[in-house]
Amino acid sequence: MDENTEKKIDRFHMLLGLVAGFVSGFTGPNGGFFGIIILYSGFFLTRIIFSLERTEFTLNIWLSKGVVSFLMIWLPVWIFLFNL
Repeated sequence: MDENTEKKIDRFHMLLGLVAGFVSGFTGPNGGFFGIIILYSGFFLTRIIFSLERTEFTLNIWLSKGVVSFLMIWLPVWIFLFNL
């Protein structure tokens, strides 16, 4: 996987984090459940969109490339919208 693809994966997960933040913020106390579903579906969507093999995009790579950027966007957006 090249550096350009890694940046695209990072940005894709940031976008998913933003979407999950809005969904979680407006659904109330059960928003965490929806955020986790969006996060987990992002793992499979990344493989499909970027045409990555299982050996090329493993769970460990996903945890370092996708989950961190997702959480950095999702949690602040969720907290902000939930407290409005």
